[in-house]
Amino acid sequence: MRRGRRASDLLTAAAGYLRDLGVPEARADAEILLAHVLGESRERVLSLGTDLLPLPKIRAFNRAVARRGSREPVAYITGVKEFYGLPMKVTPSVLIPRPETEILVERAIAIHPRRVLDLGTGSGAIAAALAAELPEAEIVATDISAAALGIAKKNLPARVVLKEGSEFEPVKGEKFDLVVSNPPYIPTAEIDGLDPEVRKEPRIALDGGPDGLVIVRRILKGARRALVEIGAGQAAVLRSEFPGVRFHKDLAGSERVVEQ
Repeated sequence: MRRGRRASDLLTAAAGYLRDLGVPEARADAEILLAHVLGESRERVLSLGTDLLPLPKIRAFNRAVARRGSREPVAYITGVKEFYGLPMKVTPSVLIPRPETEILVERAIAIHPRRVLDLGTGSGAIAAALAAELPEAEIVATDISAAALGIAKKNLPARVVLKEGSEFEPVKGEKFDLVVSNPPYIPTAEIDGLDPEVRKEPRIALDGGPDGLVIVRRILKGARRALVEIGAGQAAVLRSEFPGVRFHKDLAGSERVVEQ
């Protein structure tokens, strides 16, 4: 009796299963999940070919694939997401870091601030990237969620100061050269229409109020200098309300970061 299945057959079956459920990038996700279960790189997994895998690993892989089939994000299944070249621990308590936020990080590095506030740090992705690139900067990271701060603590060096509370409240009276933030900016009415994966992320990290800009406005009003991520199409409103602000485009050409 066979004591396993070939890696190539497992990947083909898993990709077909996910594809039938409408999961985008089904084959890539299957490869990532098998690499996670085996503790190997994705490249190594692709080289296994006809190698037989042991039953415990097959069962673990099948469980991971079933979770992905329910549209749970891959990052929540593997527990990690790369951001700015850094592996970030993630759980359903935090927003999954996204490549477009790296535009904000690059601009912050160019400014070279001495003291930075990462408002609504979530997983700590922005603060972690800035800590790595600006070793002499003093960085404070805040979040309203204690669970999020628990994850951020695992991702951040000890020199980053973590504070719990809403928006600027935890740092009242303190001064910063730059405030950075990836705040909630999706209009409330649009959230239920988002992809299933996105709807599994914390609503508090998504819901930006009626037009998506409630918290963005408060940050811009409360900071002397700020870099704030925004959604597609929101720049026009901010340009009229905050004369003099500038915008930075992401790779898709959308005005993704507002700077004041």
